[in-house]
Amino acid sequence: MAQDAAASEGVHISERALSVPWSGIRQMFELAARVPDAISLAIGQPDFPTPPHIVEAGQRALAEGYTRYAPALGLLELREAIARKVWRENGLQVDPRTEVIVTAGAVEGLLLALMATLDPGDEVLMPDPGYTNYEGLIRVVSGVPVHVPAREEEGFLMRPEEVEGAITERTRLLILNSPANPTGAVMPRPYLEEMAEIAQRHNLVVISDEAYEKFIYDGLEHVSIAALPGMKERTISVYTLSKTYAMTGWRIGFNVGPSELISHMHRMQEVVVSCVATFVQRAAIAALDGPQEGVAQRVAEYDARRKYIVDALNRIPGVRCVEPKGAFYVFPNVSALGRPSLEVAMALLEHSRVICVPGTAFGPRGEGYLRISYAAPLEVLEEGVRRIREGVERLLRG
Repeated sequence: MAQDAAASEGVHISERALSVPWSGIRQMFELAARVPDAISLAIGQPDFPTPPHIVEAGQRALAEGYTRYAPALGLLELREAIARKVWRENGLQVDPRTEVIVTAGAVEGLLLALMATLDPGDEVLMPDPGYTNYEGLIRVVSGVPVHVPAREEEGFLMRPEEVEGAITERTRLLILNSPANPTGAVMPRPYLEEMAEIAQRHNLVVISDEAYEKFIYDGLEHVSIAALPGMKERTISVYTLSKTYAMTGWRIGFNVGPSELISHMHRMQEVVVSCVATFVQRAAIAALDGPQEGVAQRVAEYDARRKYIVDALNRIPGVRCVEPKGAFYVFPNVSALGRPSLEVAMALLEHSRVICVPGTAFGPRGEGYLRISYAAPLEVLEEGVRRIREGVERLLRG
């Protein structure tokens, strides 16, 4: 009888699962599979290969038998390399035994941080527009995402007074992302100092998403909010090797935070993935402790692409593009076309064979924008912009 009911009425799906939105990035990527010769400027994935010394370290680890379980916190040798890295580059002095956990990329790092700090109904302040997975991750743990505007005219940074004004008795977390996906915004030190004062005044935990920390331009500095006075005790810093070392498919990152929170994430890690692949952790040691010259070379290449695409997009009637200061995305304003951003993105895909992500994938305030990744060779960007120009001209003609 129960089986018949299930067959006729469908299997029960949890409210949690139903509340999680589909990724707009992945949706565009899947739609593009139906369009031959489409140029993808949608996925935030470095087009460079993983550096050879990292690949060789992973292969060597496999040959040496690093194929068994690792500790849930991660190999101590890797956590020690992480501690050296964050001291050298981020000004954070941490205990590798108690204040570091290795994760399956930044997304799992964000999930563990949320699982360790939120109860059902707790609120999380997040930028709008902001990284598309923030809302889904918050809803997975039955939290409540609270969108705080990050406006173009203010450099796509949330106003401190609006952040503070959004705080209620249920607010537990503030998510900061610098450099930011999708806008490329970089938070300067004085701005982060204001965010730090708000977090301390209201006893908030800060999740600092620093996935694009190396992708900074125009001589700006990357500042880790955990290094500011009084913030180490209330900040979970989330990092990944995916972008810096072109290791997206290796799925490895790490969280740094107070020992009490790392301890709870440790228990959650056991439940979620047990551990990160052991041979991948050996490769990560090579990435962090090995030569870093290639990182600077790749960032210089992205900088040249950034300058090209901003100038090229601003030459298209109906498109306005502010210059991002970090990451490898532009977030052009296409509101002058008078169409919803999803309609614009679909028209560019169907008629111009170029894949962009509608701004609404990143929150309600993404309406009127597209996200375009310039993590592609210059010749691909040139062809992509040519197709965008043709598509926009078609839309303007009606």
